[in-house]
Formats: sequence, C-alpha cells, structure tokens
Amino acid sequence: MTKKEEKIKKEKIIKIKKRILKESANTKENYKTTFKDIKKYFKIFNKALFKDSLNPFNDIKIRKMNGCWGQCVEDYSLRKGTKFFCLEMQPSYHNKKEFLQTLAHEMIHLWQQTIKKDSGNHNSLFYSFRPKFKKYGLHL
Repeated sequence: MTKKEEKIKKEKIIKIKKRILKESANTKENYKTTFKDIKKYFKIFNKALFKDSLNPFNDIKIRKMNGCWGQCVEDYSLRKGTKFFCLEMQPSYHNKKEFLQTLAHEMIHLWQQTIKKDSGNHNSLFYSFRPKFKKYGLHL
C-alpha cells in the first residue's frame, strides 16, 4: 500500500469515527429504532468494518425481546433449500450508541455465518473485531 493510499484510508477511518462519535454523543437521550437508521448504519459499518463484503439481512424486525438487545437469526427454507438471515432489534435503546453497538455486533454474527461459514458464536473469530470496534469508538 502506498503512502497516499494509507493516508486516504486513515482519513476515511477518522471521518467515520467522527460521524459515529458525533451521532452517538448524547448518552442521556433514549433512542427509537427505525428501519431507515438500520439500513443507513448497516452501509456505514459494512464499509468501515467489513470492507463492503456483507450482503444485507434478508429480513429486519423491530420487536420487543427479553434477555437480549438484538439478534441475528439464521433460518432455513426447506422448500427452497436455502438459508436466510433476519436481524431483530429492540424498538428502543437507552441511547443511540447502544443501538449502533448492537447493530454492529449483530453484523459480526452475520459475517461469521455468511462469509466465514462459522457457527456465529462468541468465539475468537467474533472477538477478533475488538480492535476494529475500538478504532471507531465502539465497544464489542
């Protein structure tokens, strides 16, 4: 990688990090989940964390869940013989940063299952994203 390419890459990282930090700075205000924001931040995280390698979730549901903030659900179509993935998110979060971290977390599970053909568990492959999250001011 040339110095110019490295500089461009660093500038992109800084730009995305500033955007995430700016938009998640208010930690006191409740955040209401929207499909628009899920799609918007999916694109941002896909570019920043996954080098545009992820295909979008096949379905997105905003619903009340007990015991989790979000989940990536893998399902099978017996008729078609195919897998599909559904993102489930809570209708609201304590703040926007919590929403962003949850979405990015579930995207790792999608990456594990679709790109790496892994189980999607919280394993060493999952935790390998810790440095990338830290770079963007997020917690895994």
